[in-house]
Amino acid sequence: MKKTLILAVLAAAALPAFAGSTTVEFAPAEGDALVAVFSDDMTVTFNGGEPVAYTMDESARKVCSTVNGADDCAIFETWGNEVGHVTPYTTLQGSAGTATVTAKTE
Repeated sequence: MKKTLILAVLAAAALPAFAGSTTVEFAPAEGDALVAVFSDDMTVTFNGGEPVAYTMDESARKVCSTVNGADDCAIFETWGNEVGHVTPYTTLQGSAGTATVTAKTE
């Protein structure tokens, strides 16, 4: 579960800056799906948990975060934050999956 949370934070954080919040469902190649809500204050919550800070580099399509003391980064194949955007991602830890933007608020 910890690895899935790290993946989700990183994957969703790779989205361009947005107002309000963006909800992303992460489907890792292995493990359970996870719902992440990214807020415009640069924090993300996973499955309704506590907010965690994240950073992103849009030009590199890369998002980094620390979850439960573990640092990780995810790199996305494409960059987007519109509802319905789907992109594969991989992490520096070697995990991979698909991220889908499912909702957006202003």
